[in-house]
Amino acid sequence: MKRTIYISALIASILFCQILKSQISGNLILNNRPPSYLSDWNNAATGQLILNNTGAGNMQNVKVSTSILLENGDVVGISNNATARIFTLTTGANIIPISAVLQLDNLKFNSLAKSLAQSGKLEPGNYQFCVQLITIDNQPLPFKQCRPFAQVNYQLPYLLTPPNGFLLDANTAQTAIIFRWSSMVPATQEASTYRLQVFEIATDQTPMQALRANQPILVTDLRRTTQYIWRPQLSLKDSVNHNFIWTVQTLDSQGVPIATQDASANGRSEPSEFSICNKCSGLSTKPEIEPLEK
Repeated sequence: MKRTIYISALIASILFCQILKSQISGNLILNNRPPSYLSDWNNAATGQLILNNTGAGNMQNVKVSTSILLENGDVVGISNNATARIFTLTTGANIIPISAVLQLDNLKFNSLAKSLAQSGKLEPGNYQFCVQLITIDNQPLPFKQCRPFAQVNYQLPYLLTPPNGFLLDANTAQTAIIFRWSSMVPATQEASTYRLQVFEIATDQTPMQALRANQPILVTDLRRTTQYIWRPQLSLKDSVNHNFIWTVQTLDSQGVPIATQDASANGRSEPSEFSICNKCSGLSTKPEIEPLEK
């Protein structure tokens, strides 16, 4: 008797799955450059999952198994099917926002993605986002789609003005010093912040020692602009040359330094040096400063 009940239940389950197979189709839509923070995937522009239930008058309960893969297929994170959210599909088109499909709180990250698990931020590289429909008892359904996406490797801004080794006349510098730099390439979809920092170099210091050890005499955060006019409140009209080093640190929308191939840069552009003296102007013959290193 028990065997008969078991076989009947198994047949019913198989028939139920076959019904679902014939009734559900869909399409996964994903921006090919979604936000680097997974928590920002709640933006409607990131994407959506459209599931079509063709069973007339029937509502279907399904789960969505989600995974994030590297380009080579290695798993970065995968959802826990046992605790995955259940979606009730009505007849016709059902639109599910990508944040609900992602199920960030239900993702399990592998050991190679510890930084992602801690920060929720994807590193530069190529990825795949995959969804697999499963039944409420975790049996796979035939609907599975993957979409490639990328997190770009940004090129930090170049410092333009004042150029490296430039001499500024004290009378001019006391009034205003104009800083200019290029934009980050490519442009981000989120609002980035440029943190301008200027350090004075002591007589017993190299420029890089000043950058690493001194407190900046100017720190200002600028959004979506690549120019700043500084009116220094300093005593510059004396017989001593004042030497400075400056850089720009590029931050993302969460205030975290932009990641590049050179992780030691911490989002900082290669610095530039300039000097202020009495009655002098033009380019100096100073050698290039040493590269920005860890």
